[in-house]
Amino acid sequence: MLPFPKYALAWRNLIFRYWSSSVVRLLKIEVEVTNAPPVGAFLLVSNHLSYLDVVLLASQVDCTFIAKSDVSRWPAIGALARLVKTIFVDRNNRRDVVGVLKKMEKSIDDGLGVVLFAEGTSTSGRSVSPFKSSLLEFASRRKLPVHCASISYSTRASEPSADQSVCWWGDMTFTDHFFRLMQLTGVSAKLTFGREPVVASDRRVLSTKLWQAVNAQFTPVAAH
Repeated sequence: MLPFPKYALAWRNLIFRYWSSSVVRLLKIEVEVTNAPPVGAFLLVSNHLSYLDVVLLASQVDCTFIAKSDVSRWPAIGALARLVKTIFVDRNNRRDVVGVLKKMEKSIDDGLGVVLFAEGTSTSGRSVSPFKSSLLEFASRRKLPVHCASISYSTRASEPSADQSVCWWGDMTFTDHFFRLMQLTGVSAKLTFGREPVVASDRRVLSTKLWQAVNAQFTPVAAH
């Protein structure tokens, strides 16, 4: 019999994967996956376009996420985020980084994958913004191989473009954006995992290499 912590982690992963896959089907998201996703305990860095990124990635890999502390206070979503061991970071408090790094390291040591949206915020998908390096410190110190992924979305030509209806950025409110998202008859998501992980002993070098890897395989979100 597996030790209880591993047994609990397996159930947590199964339930989160099932829930995420169900949301993907409910929202009629057609997912195109390129290259094999990482397995086991890992750190994965990705660009960030929308709250949909969470269910998209969680439907493909067993993981938790780094999220801004505000998310923990969102109705329903905050409770779910806490339930799946989301690691919250206060972006207005630099001292919070130390605690977040320890939680990231513990999650990986406990056997859980961790996803970091290194741009620091979601974007319109026209390009990949420079990656922030502060939360890569422990990976560079341990020379941990870091995986990467790129995400892109598209919609049907007859419907609002993905940069306005799927990507959540700028001053868009959640309620208005979610309403527009639900009007779509379908969304196409392109999820590309990097072929090889990236290793570097300096966090800034690691950040740059990861950005280059993500940018090289990224498909810009088209406006139409």
